[in-house]
Amino acid sequence: MRSHVNLAAGPPSRWLVTLTDGQAVDVWADSVEGLAGPEDRRDYRFCNLMDVPPDKHGEFEVVGGAPRNPMRVIVTVARIPRSSVMRIDMAE
Repeated sequence: MRSHVNLAAGPPSRWLVTLTDGQAVDVWADSVEGLAGPEDRRDYRFCNLMDVPPDKHGEFEVVGGAPRNPMRVIVTVARIPRSSVMRIDMAE
């Protein structure tokens, strides 16, 4: 039997990532790390809030969760090295 995984926060936002070579990548995510300002040197990490059965957490990169709901977790959906990115914009 296949487990069911749901996006918990509804549809994610669309982010347009322009790479240093000029190519553009669409990333659909609830949040992105690495946008705190010029002193923020972290790679960009895009995440979604999802409902994932606890026995399936090992199949994802789980980076956070809801203390009262073990199914509700924050999952990394993309990680892009800072050195590869020219700019990031939230698309409309």
